[in-house]
Amino acid sequence: MLSASQPVGPAYRRPPRNAPETESPFAPRKDAAFAERKPTSATRLNEMVSRPLSVLALLCTVAVAQAEPVRKGPWPLADTVGPKVEILAYDNGDVSPWIEFFTFDSAKHPKIVQLRTEYELDELTKHAKTDIERAAALMKWVAGALKFGTPAPDVFSDWSAVALLARAKKGQVVWCGQAAMVFQQACLALGMPARFIELGIPQTPACHFTTEVFLREQGKWAVVDATPLTEFKVYYTVDGVPQSALDMHRHVVNGTMDKVVEVHPDRSHKVAKKDSPAWTFYYVRWLTRCDVVTNTPKYIDLEHVFDKRWHTVEWTDDKTIPWEKQKHAAWYLRNERLAAWNTSDPAVIDWQPTERVKILLCPGEEKWIFAQLWTGDGEFDHYQVRVNAGDWEDVPKTNTRDWSGKYHGWGLDRFSVSAKPGGHEVHVRVARRDGSTGPESFVKFRVK
Repeated sequence: MLSASQPVGPAYRRPPRNAPETESPFAPRKDAAFAERKPTSATRLNEMVSRPLSVLALLCTVAVAQAEPVRKGPWPLADTVGPKVEILAYDNGDVSPWIEFFTFDSAKHPKIVQLRTEYELDELTKHAKTDIERAAALMKWVAGALKFGTPAPDVFSDWSAVALLARAKKGQVVWCGQAAMVFQQACLALGMPARFIELGIPQTPACHFTTEVFLREQGKWAVVDATPLTEFKVYYTVDGVPQSALDMHRHVVNGTMDKVVEVHPDRSHKVAKKDSPAWTFYYVRWLTRCDVVTNTPKYIDLEHVFDKRWHTVEWTDDKTIPWEKQKHAAWYLRNERLAAWNTSDPAVIDWQPTERVKILLCPGEEKWIFAQLWTGDGEFDHYQVRVNAGDWEDVPKTNTRDWSGKYHGWGLDRFSVSAKPGGHEVHVRVARRDGSTGPESFVKFRVK
């Protein structure tokens, strides 16, 4: 089937500039064979009839192409035991299920709104044209507003950027972690997803704490480090492309660090020093709890300010010696597995933020079609569904064990549709904390 954007019929080639008139495809031919052919009245009649019919056929082909069903995003039907379902059309959100393992503060949190307005972050980044330029401007500002040093323990009572900046104005110092918190919240305030990463070297598995920012232009995460030290205040590129924490880890273990460029506010250069922070990516752990304003972790001591074991996911591969098998030892932690959750699957950490909803239809054995939902909307509150041209309805925030209603049990991140033979369609969107709604996803299907 042709799409509306594909050419229909033989392509017309424009004649060269200043070409003789006879080279035009519309000019009469003057060769001898053509001159010997005597058009008859029947020939003229056939031409008069066939030309309009050719135009009509062309228009019909284009119309059919334009009417082709929409099929966008992941396939929306699971191979489960139940009624036979035929998918007719869909526009489905490409949402990674791993995104829901990470939590973030809302950009509408009062303290993050205060950060944006009090420190005029929009004015600060007004000349930035891309996300990496915005992130670089925020990095420079954060590093300039803070001073590095061992912080007082009470700094961990409030992890909000406004509290940390207020302490800095009084002369209090911070570690890399506090700089990361200020920077991450500044990014969130401007609508840029950012998350925390903990890094280590073979001798010390947890020696640095910084951030990754999602860059919409590149469609990827990139390390941006706002630590207020000369050798930091940096992001990394290869051939101009910002590098993620996983990219940097691979440069460390694969010996390709010579390709990496350090980009600082006042200079850019290849990684030249062995004490460069670029080498701290031997161990990489991503924090799954990035909502440190809403849910400030319980402080234990300066070396344990968050739950490393249960709130991080650590990268593993055959070129990285797990800490529990290392020949080195560190004074502040045991030689044991540091994170309960390890992965060597890039999909777990390379997911992309999105406002869309992913729908997966799962035919059930009891004459119901169960619809399962995922979203990456950072302001998510609950789902809304519309079934078979009905009204929009709010999906309950908890599972509802009501087996008598039209949804046959629904809530949280799923709902049900009766598997009545015939055509059906479901539309789903996100309802956000501020009352707004996100873009729709839909599936049209037929139960056989």
